[in-house]
Amino acid sequence: MTWIIQAVLFGIGIGFAGLTAHLAGPLLATAFAIDELIPTALVFVAVAAGLGWIGNRFWPEDWMYNPLL
Repeated sequence: MTWIIQAVLFGIGIGFAGLTAHLAGPLLATAFAIDELIPTALVFVAVAAGLGWIGNRFWPEDWMYNPLL
């Protein structure tokens, strides 16, 4: 029964998201300049991943698990 409820809610959510994207998509694209946000988001994720890798690579391991820091 839980899976059925989840499937129905998932279907409603996907349907609502699709309808919203179809109706409000062009307005949101012009209002928020989606064509400029996508490259910005990619650069942000790349920089965050790089900083995370550097932190994971060079951060002293005993500092990572110290609850006082």
